[in-house]
Amino acid sequence: MSNATTGASPLPEVRLTPKGLRWQRTGHPWVYRNDLAGPPELPAGELVAVTDPQGRFLGQAFYSHASRIALRVLTTSPEAIDAAFWEARLDRALAYRRRVVADTDAYRLIFGETDGFPGLVADSYAGHLVLQTLHPGLERRLPEITDLLVRKLAPASLTLRHDAEVRLQEGLPLEIKTVFGELPPRVEIREGSVKLWVDVLGGQKTGLFLDQRENRLAAAAYARGEVLDAFGYQGAFAMHLAPRAERVTLVESSGPALAVAKENAILNGYDHLDLVKANVFTFLKEAVAAGRHFDLISLDPPAFAKSRGDRAGALKGYKEINRRAFQLLAPAGVLVTSSCSYNLSEPEFLEIVRAAATDAHRQARLVERRGAAKDHPALLSLPESLYLKCLILEVE
Repeated sequence: MSNATTGASPLPEVRLTPKGLRWQRTGHPWVYRNDLAGPPELPAGELVAVTDPQGRFLGQAFYSHASRIALRVLTTSPEAIDAAFWEARLDRALAYRRRVVADTDAYRLIFGETDGFPGLVADSYAGHLVLQTLHPGLERRLPEITDLLVRKLAPASLTLRHDAEVRLQEGLPLEIKTVFGELPPRVEIREGSVKLWVDVLGGQKTGLFLDQRENRLAAAAYARGEVLDAFGYQGAFAMHLAPRAERVTLVESSGPALAVAKENAILNGYDHLDLVKANVFTFLKEAVAAGRHFDLISLDPPAFAKSRGDRAGALKGYKEINRRAFQLLAPAGVLVTSSCSYNLSEPEFLEIVRAAATDAHRQARLVERRGAAKDHPALLSLPESLYLKCLILEVE
């Protein structure tokens, strides 16, 4: 390791192996530890100059000494990484959200690498900001990032949701704390005509599954008759499906989540929801045995395949719930089925759903292929950002 001059001052240099150089040329913003010419002795989160095996400059990256992902590329140019750099990237993220986010006051403001902030997500819930840092590079720069957000957005509050277990892989502590302003126990947000309570401190992810927002809005157009919302969590899908449905059955294994779903129903003035605390696999099996039928079924399970080692069980689980759903659909019924497992590709998910329909002896046509909401843009060079799949199908 030597020093390379980038921007205003020399940076520690990290060289790639020939194999690492071939990987870097794909444009993927992560470089793995076994692609380095030698693991450097550097502090976690250090900004480094990345070079090829001959020492030629390739870019700047944040270094991690703990994770298998050793480098997270920040730039491919030698520009200074200063306050003006971060402000320009934030301005670009804000301008993009102004173009694509509509009819809601809850959205993702910064989506990690896709917005040029490696390892950082920032969400806005009715003016209350929530940040989650997953890498020591941005962790070390949090004071200037939070100051920038406060200055540019004047939020009602700013909370750090540093409770994602992936932080442990980077040697970062787990904590949740509000560092600016006053955060109420719950925040009321709006998606179209639907209102939802958000628990910023205790809800999943940063409080709500914002990536499914546009899919919830799309699914609402197909709702009618008897609707089943499986893995319903706090009822975000159910609240969108309810206005056109005669009755909505929401199934969720978490009692606290069901309690919030009940309050969301009250908030929206819905009195035709049945809230069922049950294991979804068991519920679906028993519903088939009882001969029940639904006109629309939403399946939004948690990630069954969080790692490649989970794939075998995940494939079985996804097929099981989709097969049962096809068995439960009434003629001309609609299935809205999702997978948020990156380790399951869209072609694989389509094949699982196809096989599930075949096993259920149902003919299904694909009406819509969807992904994450537009405020979660994906990098083509970062397949991990193409994680969410949502299919809308109609059966004969």
